[in-house]
Amino acid sequence: MKRNPATPWRIRLEASKHKENLFDNAVGSRAKGLDLDLRLREFEINQLTQRNNFFMIFQGVLIAGLVQSQGTAAPLITFSMSLLGVATSVLQIGMAGGAKYWQSRWEASTRSSEIAIVLELLRRDQPAVQTFTHDSTVLTKTEREQIKEWNSQHADPDDHIKDDTDFIKEVVRADIESGRKIGWRRHADWWVRYFAIMPKWSVSRIPIWVGAALLTFWVVIALNTVRLPGLNLERFAPSWFELTPLKPEAPEKISVEAIPPPPTH
Repeated sequence: MKRNPATPWRIRLEASKHKENLFDNAVGSRAKGLDLDLRLREFEINQLTQRNNFFMIFQGVLIAGLVQSQGTAAPLITFSMSLLGVATSVLQIGMAGGAKYWQSRWEASTRSSEIAIVLELLRRDQPAVQTFTHDSTVLTKTEREQIKEWNSQHADPDDHIKDDTDFIKEVVRADIESGRKIGWRRHADWWVRYFAIMPKWSVSRIPIWVGAALLTFWVVIALNTVRLPGLNLERFAPSWFELTPLKPEAPEKISVEAIPPPPTH
């Protein structure tokens, strides 16, 4: 029996309920939606690492070839390598930026799914655990308003949705300072705690900055492989700045035969 295309979609939906469960998927289930968000978030993070490794290996090969030539390669080769390095750096920045966008997209989706599930569990008087949403400043304006409305309607603090911007920070601080109460190690690695860990560096932004640094490196190399009439790049360098070789050149030895004999009288 053929389906009548004129039949209203609601009637067709009711007739098909016995054939398929439309709620047993990421679209119809908040729990499965959160699981999908977590898997895609992890996928984007892993892809960011792998893609950046590819570019860094390629950049390393280019730089190694440039260093090995010690400036003796043909000018065309050096200039071409510089242009290739510039193009690779631009593409690396684009890749890292795109990866950061999609990682942020699924981070936001994970927080949105979690806060929706937390609200639903609290309405059912069920315990709810917040993982990504302790700090409401990372949520959207609508989600913050939902939290504020819920907390204002429930006087008991145990029923409140947590909104502590320093919660994760204090947990991390307590963890990195545990076991370092006394001794020289506590004082020796203070910079590790307060410079390397506590600032919460974005590991997904760092590849973008690395690409920008490599782009600057290749542009400088490229500019020093060409000579434009009437343009001397050296005059733009400040007088207090001078590059010196790591291995100073040995003084040129003067041959004894090259010394003229003293005049005779």
